[in-house]
Amino acid sequence: MVKQIRRAAGGLKTGHAGTLDPFAEGLLIVGIGRAATRRLGDYMKLEKEYFAAVAWGAATDTGDPTGKIVAEAYEATPGEGQIIEALRRFQGVVEQTPPAYSAVKVGGVRLYKAARRGERVEAKPRPVEIRELELVNRDDQGFEFRVVCSHGTYVRTLAEDLAQALGGYAHLKRLIRTRIGEFHLEDAESLEGVVERLTAGGKRS
Repeated sequence: MVKQIRRAAGGLKTGHAGTLDPFAEGLLIVGIGRAATRRLGDYMKLEKEYFAAVAWGAATDTGDPTGKIVAEAYEATPGEGQIIEALRRFQGVVEQTPPAYSAVKVGGVRLYKAARRGERVEAKPRPVEIRELELVNRDDQGFEFRVVCSHGTYVRTLAEDLAQALGGYAHLKRLIRTRIGEFHLEDAESLEGVVERLTAGGKRS
């Protein structure tokens, strides 16, 4: 996305305020021009809101549908009351270990690059804050939840930890970033719209 926008903006310096996983979708803040890109570090620290859909019964090595199944037990999805109780236990400040397939650097190397080479590198647990966590839906295939969290939170890891607390296996099948600070997905412009506007000469940051 950044490459396409930079090209449309005539090569102006372009950057983003927080990576989305390859399978994920939703809001991405992009800065165009030196003044805008200087502010991206502040935007990265803002709280995030996500919608997440959990596939119950199988864990993958990536924590999402792009990975290989590493454990499975296809039992019934836990009941609504059990899920709500588990969600309550994860609210507040919790210790979270970044997943192997993530952009976190350990020893100067991004974890996902090491994982793709077959190397086992583990990041240290770090505190993150789960500010809001609520069940949206539950069915025979899994459940959906909404989460508001601090910068640096991995929703894939949260889903795996929830599954462990519920005594089963799971992975995220869908993840949508709906808000970053005061910026909402419903107010966002599509990539195609941004490229078209910039190509037409509207190089607005």
